[in-house]
Order: sequence, then C-alpha cells, then structure tokens
Amino acid sequence: MIMERNLKVVITGGPGSGKSSLIAALKKKGHLCYEEFSRQLIDDGKKRGMENFFLENPLAFSKGLIEERIAQYIAAHSLPLNHPHPWVFFDRGLPDVIAYLNVMGEKSDSLDLNIKNYPYDRVVFLPPWETIYCKDEQRMENFEQARVLSEALWDAYSKTSFPLFELNKGTLTERVDELEKYLLQ
Repeated sequence: MIMERNLKVVITGGPGSGKSSLIAALKKKGHLCYEEFSRQLIDDGKKRGMENFFLENPLAFSKGLIEERIAQYIAAHSLPLNHPHPWVFFDRGLPDVIAYLNVMGEKSDSLDLNIKNYPYDRVVFLPPWETIYCKDEQRMENFEQARVLSEALWDAYSKTSFPLFELNKGTLTERVDELEKYLLQ
C-alpha cells in the first residue's frame, strides 16, 4: 500500500474498554497518537467547583471537546508522513460527542459540528469488556451504563461513512498486532 499521507484512525468504545491502554501501547511502538481530552476538561471543571463538568453542563463540555478534537485533527493533517508507522491515532473522535449527548438526552443541533469536514480513514471500535472495566475518579459510570454508551457510540459511527472495525478482546499485544494487521490490509 503506497500512502501519500498519514491515515487518521479513531480508537473508540465505551468507558473502560481499553482505549487508553491501547493508545499507550501504540505510542510505545512509535505511532503518532492524540490522547483523550475529556479528563482534562473534567479536571478543569473541578478547579471551577464542578463535581462533574460533563453532567453539570453537557453542551459546554461538548463544545470544549469539539474544539480540542478539531485542533487535534488539523494538527494531524499537517504532519509529515511517518514511515514506517503511517497512521495517526485518536483516542475518540468527533462522533463520540454526539453519542454521549444522545445518551444524556441532549440535542447536538446547537453545536457547530459538521463531521463530514473531518473524515477519519478508519474507526476501530473496542467492545464493552466487563473483565477489564473499572471505575475511577473520572469514570463514574457503572458497567451497564458503559455498555449503553458503547451501543450509542457504535450507532453514531455506523451512521458515518467511516470504515468501522471491531477489535477483538485479548491481551494488549494481541490487540496491537490485530490492529496493525487490519491497517495494513
């Protein structure tokens, strides 16, 4: 496969499905990766006295996510081709915002979000995985809520034209190997 630019690849899935661990493993192998920004926004909200910025003001939180994800997309678009790893990975993409708002019962119509202007070359979906799921200071959902979010994410990406691939459960090494094999097809 001859590439003229890096492919933009979103890693998505419900909370606690292994996205951040996968991104960290890809970075360790020399891949270009953009990490999730929502935890930073939650921390910023806490500094302003909010228990959970997303739950207290989902539209303002989502606007912050959109701005950062678009900035990441633009930055990735201008990167030189990275041989031998010609992929740029994003820990979540723009359709994630819509999925989360849908689960909250919020409308995304007021957000300036034209996903077609920011196409991803591939979307890699990590299914819910109860065995590895754990709550933390910022991940407050229980596993059933994480499963509902996962279904909403699958639905949101299914409505795009982006190629969608479900990554199997397995060790981190197995997941990285399967992902790289998929991307080389």
